[in-house]
Amino acid sequence: MARSRSSSSSSKWRYCNPSYYLKRPTRLALLLIVFVCVSFFVWDRQTLVREHEVEISTLSEEVNQLKNMLEELKSVDRDAVKLIGEKKDLPDEPIDVERRQKVKEAMIHAWSSYEKYAWGHDELQPQSKKGVDSFGGIGATLIDSLDTLFIMGLDEQFQRAREWVANSLDFNKDYSASVFETTIRLRYQV
Repeated sequence: MARSRSSSSSSKWRYCNPSYYLKRPTRLALLLIVFVCVSFFVWDRQTLVREHEVEISTLSEEVNQLKNMLEELKSVDRDAVKLIGEKKDLPDEPIDVERRQKVKEAMIHAWSSYEKYAWGHDELQPQSKKGVDSFGGIGATLIDSLDTLFIMGLDEQFQRAREWVANSLDFNKDYSASVFETTIRLRYQV
């Protein structure tokens, strides 16, 4: 005699029985994939929430510190404010010193090539080693580099560039120029 199927409630329970999935490997694989995806989704959400909570607490601490500093500055007279603004002599990290030196060396290399091959011209073409006057020959690179030379402490190069600007710069040129480029490279440098 054949076994008859029991009520529909027992058919729902068959999905909880492991033997059901062992006999159907595709459903087992699908169940595992769904489980892994849901686990990653929940785990990732929890990780993101934790990271955001840490970041929010750090930012809150910084805001509180800045508020305290602002209150202190409001209550102190002007002479004390000047003292706060002065640079403190903190030792530089060795890696910072090394990086700063590498940047300075790169600037010296680029500037010496400009001086040698394109002095007074707007730009240096590095492959042909020739100067190009794309801004009408007003020394755009030279003018644009004045602040960089000064900030980097390249006093000798800065003095030579400053002398060129004082003695040779002539804006009385007739040429077609981009207003934007001319404004950002020349107007705010001189």
